[in-house]
Amino acid sequence: MMPLALAFAAGVAGLAATKGRARLRLSRAKHGSLTGHVRWGQRIARQIAFYDYDDARFFAADDAPAEIAATRRAGFERLSALYATRFANTVAATKDLREGLSDLQFTGRYRVPFQFSAKVREALATGAFYAASSGVTVTDLDGNVFYDLAGSYGVNLFGHDFYKDCIAEGSARVADLGPVLGNYHPVIAANVARLKAISGMDEVSFHMSGTEAVMQAVRLARYHTGRRRVVRFAGAYHGWWGDVQPGIGNPTPADNTLTLAELSDRTLHVLATRKDIACVLVNPLQAMHPNKGAPSDGTMVDSSRSAHLDRAAYRDWLAKLRDVCSAAGIVLIFDEVFMGFRLARGGMAEAFGVQPDMVTYGKTLGGGLPIGVVCGRADLMRRFRPEAPADICFARGTFNAHP
Repeated sequence: MMPLALAFAAGVAGLAATKGRARLRLSRAKHGSLTGHVRWGQRIARQIAFYDYDDARFFAADDAPAEIAATRRAGFERLSALYATRFANTVAATKDLREGLSDLQFTGRYRVPFQFSAKVREALATGAFYAASSGVTVTDLDGNVFYDLAGSYGVNLFGHDFYKDCIAEGSARVADLGPVLGNYHPVIAANVARLKAISGMDEVSFHMSGTEAVMQAVRLARYHTGRRRVVRFAGAYHGWWGDVQPGIGNPTPADNTLTLAELSDRTLHVLATRKDIACVLVNPLQAMHPNKGAPSDGTMVDSSRSAHLDRAAYRDWLAKLRDVCSAAGIVLIFDEVFMGFRLARGGMAEAFGVQPDMVTYGKTLGGGLPIGVVCGRADLMRRFRPEAPADICFARGTFNAHP
């Protein structure tokens, strides 16, 4: 029995070494930050205890001299007095709403770093209401007019009036049918034809949000490949559901998600050698800041916003990624929910000359109305197996056929 035991032990050791090497390659392909190592990110986030600055420390958190702190305090108090008079009605309405609206409680609390949050919320209360919009401006309940720099999170590229007209025209076109759900209004035929032409794909399915569209694309990729893992790149946003937003913000581990580094040969090697990866998600916004989070409210605090497009380098990366995914049987998904058709009429595929297997669209397609769209190859879009009629990939929504 000794030779058999030795052979068995050697086999176990060899298997362990092989798995160890694969694990090491995967760890090296992950982005080096906590974004790439999501479990560590969650653990560390749970250990950070809340604290805030008292009145004195608030103005000298960076150990500024007393005279500087006094100047800051005076300026802060002047600004607070201005807020109290200029935004009185808007702030009052917001306070009344906050108690019953959990979304508003969250966004208000995290508007600035938590150490400063309580005092800022009290002294510089901001409103969540607008009464009207026009052109590129919005007006609050006190009559204050603001330039809409956020553009409704990427929707209003052409100004508010353009989208008001589009919504009015669209509503009028389907007015005779109204909100009849389940069957289709004839307008959908033209939309499907246009989406197929723009995306270069065979088929289309409609959903209610960009997040939902990405969910369905990933689900179909898993269904047709029989694999479970999803690859996303550090910093990229693909909606708020768990599998594409692992780590901080997701209360449960996303065991099937790998957050790898973009523009990395190690990532390409992992994709080429693993057999459990169903799909890779790419957000075209990342071309302007690979491996970094998209600019957000936080960049107004630390002035970290930067964007630079090296089109040739990113095109080469996408071409390599396309080749590896094709060879490994991995579904390549371009998530165009935010960017839509800004880079080119045909989106990322046209801008970089690389064709994905599936494309998702959302807010930029709807112009302010809720919508999600998946476009893909016919073989990937099919939700059933003809040879196994009970084996299906179910996807349905009450409003998926909304006129």
